[in-house]
Amino acid sequence: MSSSSKHPTADLKITAVAWAVAAQVWPLLVLSGLLQATALAWTARSGDPVPARMAWVLLAKPAALGLVGSFALHEVAHVLVLKRISTVTHITIERTACRTSVIPQGTMTTRQMAVVALAGPSACVAMAAVLCLSRLDGSLSWWYLAHIAFLLPVFGDGKVLWRSCREMLPR
Repeated sequence: MSSSSKHPTADLKITAVAWAVAAQVWPLLVLSGLLQATALAWTARSGDPVPARMAWVLLAKPAALGLVGSFALHEVAHVLVLKRISTVTHITIERTACRTSVIPQGTMTTRQMAVVALAGPSACVAMAAVLCLSRLDGSLSWWYLAHIAFLLPVFGDGKVLWRSCREMLPR
C-alpha cells in the first residue's frame, strides 16, 4: 500500500501528519481500543480493575502514546522545520506498508537538510528526557529515546545527515 498527498507547505496541517502516522497502525489501535473497552466493561461489572490496568500498561499506552505519539512527534518536528524554509514549496506525506514520512519538495541548502534530518529524532530525544527527568513515565520515555537510532546511516534521517555532513566538510 502506498499513498501520498501533496500539500502546499503553508497549508499542511500538523494534525494531518499526526493522523497519517495513526492511520499507519490503525489495526493495532483498534485492537488496543477493543481490549481496553472490554477490560473497562469487566471492571464496571465485577469491580476488578486488574484487567483494565493490564490492558492499559501492556497494549494501549505503548501503542497510542509510545508508538503513535513518538512517530507523530518525529514527523511533526520535521514539518515544523520545513515550514520555516522559504524555498520548500510543498511537503508530501508518503505512506508505505512500513512507514510514514514527509518528503519536502523545493530546494534546501546542505545545512538546512541536516537541520531537518536532526529535527525529528531530536524532538523525540527531548521528549524522552522530559518524561524521564520529570518522572512522568520512565517506561514511555524509551519509545521516544529509541528515535535516536534514526540518525544511523541505514535510515532516511541518518542518510541525509551523513550526506550533508560530508558535503559541508572542506575539501
